Amino acid sequence: MTLRIRAAQLDSNLPPPRRQFLDRTRQLLLACLLVLPAAGFAQGALVAWGLGLDGQTTPPSNLAGATAIGAGHLHSLVVRADGTVAAFGANSFGQVSVPAGLTGVVAVAGGGLHSLALKSDGTVVGWGDDTYLQSLPPSGLSGVTAIAAGFNHSLALKADGTVVAWGNDIFGQATVPSGLSGVVAIAAGSYHSLALRADGTVVAWGNDLDGQTDVPPDLGDVTAIAAGYLLSMAVRVDGTVVVWGNLDQPRPPPAGLDNVVAVAAGDFHCLALRSDGTLVAWGFDSDGQATIPSGLGGVTAIAAGGYHSLALHDVLTPEMAIRELRDDVDRLQGIAIRNALRVKLTAALAAPSKPRACQWLQVFIHQARAQRGKLLGIAQADYLIAQARDIRLMLGCR
Repeated sequence: MTLRIRAAQLDSNLPPPRRQFLDRTRQLLLACLLVLPAAGFAQGALVAWGLGLDGQTTPPSNLAGATAIGAGHLHSLVVRADGTVAAFGANSFGQVSVPAGLTGVVAVAGGGLHSLALKSDGTVVGWGDDTYLQSLPPSGLSGVTAIAAGFNHSLALKADGTVVAWGNDIFGQATVPSGLSGVVAIAAGSYHSLALRADGTVVAWGNDLDGQTDVPPDLGDVTAIAAGYLLSMAVRVDGTVVVWGNLDQPRPPPAGLDNVVAVAAGDFHCLALRSDGTLVAWGFDSDGQATIPSGLGGVTAIAAGGYHSLALHDVLTPEMAIRELRDDVDRLQGIAIRNALRVKLTAALAAPSKPRACQWLQVFIHQARAQRGKLLGIAQADYLIAQARDIRLMLGCR
């Protein structure tokens, strides 16, 4: 089950130095000295950990620029920047055998033994186990905005706020409650289903042997949901997490957990993504699925498989950072200083080696410092100098 952070929250979830860039941008904007465009980012890099016996934590090498992820029981799914899908892990029922020619994908979801892909035209493609027709979307299904996959059932959220379900219905997990509307998010557990309504309430149906569909009566103001094997999760607007169902494993959330914007649940472990781009994990850790890789930050999307975890984190390359700084310079008012500084950054981009790029960035810093309070405002100069210094750190300049 996968949830991406809303666009309005992305700025607080970037890795250094980009968070530093944005903080300084805000300071400068408050000073009313320089108007900058919205930040641009590289697509994400994938990190996978936990059980990997079937290769579900060993992504292929051609995943640069991933935009979305999904995790099945023992397999993983990634949407590339070009809209194609990479799948890896267990393939006993063809769940990682992506249909030939599949393109235009914007989201993916992994079930027990099947996979789903949502295309930009609002249609859904499925593959893998079809014992219960869970990988075969209903004929004519369109206008879909989100998908979710349980162990052997599937869900689709339509643009009109209604939900469509298909596949195994032994516990009623594929029988959408009559009249359900106004839905903005969905989640599928192994044998139960969740829907988040626009009013912040949660509706649950399906297997309730462990209370996973017994939504707490006072639960409201929910912004995100997730469903695992025998439990359900919700994020409140205040950033706290509520969990119900079987809590023997993964146990209740850690004390003091707050500022959460997204959650994901595996068979017996949980993930929570905080607004600063860091992760918190808890529960069964038999294969390290609940042990966050050291130094992981800037995370924008998470997914939890049966016993493994996935995360996307944004990557800003030095070249991108220099180009963004040059764009900032192009918005300076003075033609002379604008052109002088731009030349240095263009030279840094064209430099034949890293040391030469470092030298040009240092020249840029010297010139900006020399014009501080002159052709450049003090806040303007400090901002540009700080960005150039951060880029030098990224390059490893001495």
